[in-house]
Amino acid sequence: MFSVASIYNSAPPFVATASMWTNLVDWWESFAFTRVFFSPTVAFEAFPLVLQGFPITLALGFIGFFLAIPLGLILAFMKMSKFAPLRWVSTFYIDIVRGTPLLLQILIIYMGLPLLPFFQAAMEPFSAISVLGVPFSAWFRAFLILSANSAAYLAEIFRAGIQSIPKGQMEAARSLGMRAPAAMTFVILPQTIRRILPTCMSEFILLLKDTALFAMVAMGEVMLQARIESARVFNMTPLTVAAVFYLIVTIPAGRLVARLENKLAEQDSGATQAGKRGPRLNVPSTHVVSHRENTLQDVR
Repeated sequence: MFSVASIYNSAPPFVATASMWTNLVDWWESFAFTRVFFSPTVAFEAFPLVLQGFPITLALGFIGFFLAIPLGLILAFMKMSKFAPLRWVSTFYIDIVRGTPLLLQILIIYMGLPLLPFFQAAMEPFSAISVLGVPFSAWFRAFLILSANSAAYLAEIFRAGIQSIPKGQMEAARSLGMRAPAAMTFVILPQTIRRILPTCMSEFILLLKDTALFAMVAMGEVMLQARIESARVFNMTPLTVAAVFYLIVTIPAGRLVARLENKLAEQDSGATQAGKRGPRLNVPSTHVVSHRENTLQDVR
């Protein structure tokens, strides 16, 4: 006489494993919350579709941020300028950009620029160019929006970093015969970059996450692909898959920021590594330093 248990036990290992996996998935999806947000079957089907938008998200984040760096530095110098009109223009721009939602800026610039005749004429020679399925005009508008938005935040980061450097650094460089631009380039900015690097990395993480807002204008990045698949299957799991793609970049970047902050804190405090002694000045015991006369005396 045969039984179900004997048949199951005599089945090949891969058949038993597949059956166990099926039962586990059925049990997992028996709960409404996990079925709607964390369905393994839906995630497996949505993964390749969401993956198609990942290169677009990376391009928007990385290129948009690197374009924002020089623009933010220019705005920082304008805000620190002794020429009042430059300060007014920079302050006005920074206040407007930082005081309005990025989604509103996307809708106005992304949807508004194609309505201007000069923009249509400028984009006409590039109308046949498409990268990753996205037209050149769409790339241009997206990079313009992201770099212009991030530059307003970077400008304040750069300004605070430059002004945190003691004025004596500039005075010392000028006393050595360096002109102000050269002193700023080779003396002040290297020290500034060292101080603001963790904050700039945090700004990059925020910018990368903000690229999800381009789903509102039908740019095929990760979030748009996830929303399309979610609407097709009437399930929120594709959005969870999209979150995983963001975490692939943001978690390592966040860990890098933390390590940079700890490293800089150790250097600023002069702390030495655990288990190692700092350098000591070996002065013979027969000599002492007279602080009053600032001379080395022999006590023998």
